[in-house]
Amino acid sequence: MEILAIGILVFFALRMFISLVNLLSGLHLPDKKPIDSPKVSLLIPARNEEAAIGRLLSGIQKLDYPDFEVIVCNDHSSDNTEEILNWFAGDDDRIHWFLGEKLPENWLGKNFACHQLAQKANGKYLIFLDADVELSRDSISKAVSFFQEKRLSLLSVFPQQRMKSLAEWLTVPVMNWILQSLLPMIFVQKTKFPSISAANGQFMMFEAENYRDFQWHSKVRNQNVEDIQLARMVKASGLKMAVLLGNNDIYCRMYQQFDEAVLGFSRNMHEYFGGKRAIMIGFWLIVFAGPLIVWTVLGLEGMYLFASLVIANRLFVAIAGRQNILGSILLHPFQMLSFTAIVFYNLFRRMKKETTWKGRRIKL
Repeated sequence: MEILAIGILVFFALRMFISLVNLLSGLHLPDKKPIDSPKVSLLIPARNEEAAIGRLLSGIQKLDYPDFEVIVCNDHSSDNTEEILNWFAGDDDRIHWFLGEKLPENWLGKNFACHQLAQKANGKYLIFLDADVELSRDSISKAVSFFQEKRLSLLSVFPQQRMKSLAEWLTVPVMNWILQSLLPMIFVQKTKFPSISAANGQFMMFEAENYRDFQWHSKVRNQNVEDIQLARMVKASGLKMAVLLGNNDIYCRMYQQFDEAVLGFSRNMHEYFGGKRAIMIGFWLIVFAGPLIVWTVLGLEGMYLFASLVIANRLFVAIAGRQNILGSILLHPFQMLSFTAIVFYNLFRRMKKETTWKGRRIKL
């Protein structure tokens, strides 16, 4: 048991070290202007997004980037999304929208919407944005500059999360905590291994010619977690990619209700563990049984060390992700309960073989 307890401490120390590496790697868009400013296509799949699409489009209108177009695929929304799109399109000739085609068999809705958007785009760079994202004035200029400087085929950004309710604080930071403490994100850019990949579909930037050559969204047409799969495919093709954190440039408010967050995160939780639910369960067991084992075997001294590793980990993750530090540390035990709910709902949904998202049934 002593070896097990020491192994648990080593595991948590490794996670603390990875989160420190991510903090020190400067995983944010540099404050630089692009070498040149070719046309950029901002592509937005939208299905029942009346609560968010207006904020995104309003922010886009204030961008300092000189040459861009906005194309929205209205994916058969049943709310007021179309009315909002009509208002913005009538006010700004850079903004266009179209009604998506009927969803074919063996396609998921968002993937098909992105596929259609890319076909209509005219820019040298394609940036796919979720409707709940918000952009700072110079975010696209910074992204184009970084993309050009690093000669990338794919750039993905994990937005800085806006959290206003207790339900959000109990759920939203969990995914960022897992990502930043298990994956040295700089390795996504510096290594060629497809297994060392990450991406976030809320912000994905491609070079248009490369995208059309590979037809990326067509390759993941029926994938529920298309962003991570795309990242792995890009690296498997020998192409260069990078993944960054939002850092006051790219924001998102994902879920406002507890049940909504659990439902949303449970769709792809296992993909953070290489798509292996057994590894996900193993990680959950270590997180929950670890403190008890350390305390039982190593006593209070072991628990002090364990607590110090957890606090340092949350501190580094919070600073890198621009989150409230005190809230991240104090709410950690309660966020672990939310993590439990997400893990077990993920397993429950797998047993059912299908789920519902945005009014459509998705096979798992």
